[in-house]
Amino acid sequence: MDGWTLENSRWRVRVAAQGAELCEWWDKTRRSNRLWQPQAGVWKSSATQLFPVVGRLVHNGLRHQGAFWSLPAHGFLRHQRFHLVEQSSMSLRLACEDSDDTRQIWPFRWRVTLCWTLAERGLEVSWQVENLDARRLPFALGWHPGFALPVASEPGWQVRFSAPVAGPFPTEERTLRLPPSPAQSTVFPLDNNAFAAGAVYFATPGGVEVNVLSPAGRVTLRLHSPDTEWLALWGVPGADLLCIEPLTSTTDDPDFDGEVAFKRGMRWLAPGELYQQAVSVILAQDAEEIDG
Repeated sequence: MDGWTLENSRWRVRVAAQGAELCEWWDKTRRSNRLWQPQAGVWKSSATQLFPVVGRLVHNGLRHQGAFWSLPAHGFLRHQRFHLVEQSSMSLRLACEDSDDTRQIWPFRWRVTLCWTLAERGLEVSWQVENLDARRLPFALGWHPGFALPVASEPGWQVRFSAPVAGPFPTEERTLRLPPSPAQSTVFPLDNNAFAAGAVYFATPGGVEVNVLSPAGRVTLRLHSPDTEWLALWGVPGADLLCIEPLTSTTDDPDFDGEVAFKRGMRWLAPGELYQQAVSVILAQDAEEIDG
């Protein structure tokens, strides 16, 4: 698999050219990969990029200005090749633009640029979406990283939010119907039934900071996403996998009519306009708790 590597005294990370997927996060101290590795029958990815839609499309596509455009779930960016813009010892900048193939299923001109920066305690990722078209660009953006955590083999793990968030909102057959008066929560237990029905969503309009606590109560992972309005958690019952997904949009409502103008969470960029967002992930060493 061709791609690029960043490395410091503690970490080695590798990003694939295909889909700009983070495919390795090697911890030199623990001598283990902190990222989920593809496994048949569980999940065949590690950390996918989602664009220009998030989640399942109940009509297998979207309608826009009288035309229907067939799109796969989570969009097509994960299947596109990225090219190198710039690389240093600690950072990597990649980009992908629309092509004849993408315009067959999504008739817009765009550029997505990703920047990966390796830090002492983790990784920072930033995205930029640019509208290269002469008309408004509708899009959703998300990141779907899976972390190798013993959430199934060691009962008692939980996710704790730094502030109350709306949810949890469980999905049904990969669709999401929101209640009229959602509850708020700060803790989500990662028990055997947590993802029995699929992904679970939370509304995070002011951004979100997620802490993953071990059964001993230590913060072993922290993800901070100040820009996204949704967060999804997902795993597979019985697997030591936890996906933490900062998203601008969600999977479809089961009654969604397919019009892009009414799809939950879609953003619109004027010609030449830019959208930017960033996520940071901190990982603790053995017996270490993240603070500050």
